Amino acid sequence: DVPLIKAGDKVGMSEATLLNMLKISPFTYGLIIQKVYDSGSVFSPEILDITDDDLKQTFMSGVMNVAAVSLSISYPNIASVPHSIVNGMKNLLAVAAVTD
Repeated sequence: DVPLIKAGDKVGMSEATLLNMLKISPFTYGLIIQKVYDSGSVFSPEILDITDDDLKQTFMSGVMNVAAVSLSISYPNIASVPHSIVNGMKNLLAVAAVTD
């Protein structure tokens, strides 16, 4: 194989003619997204790479923060109740271990 042109190089007229004679069409066209506009807000293009797993991880991080704050101020809610039950069970086991 003899490379005629490298990726990223501009194709001159002679290279285009030679590739056309060889019936090679390695050209792809596309846009390079620089900004995303949605409902009056402008975002970077990385926002398009968000997956469902990223959304789930961010949501769960928020739930963990709510549970932590709720536990520290002793305010029960749906995020902190499982932790409160486990902590209560630990306290019961600690009392049972001491009384033996």
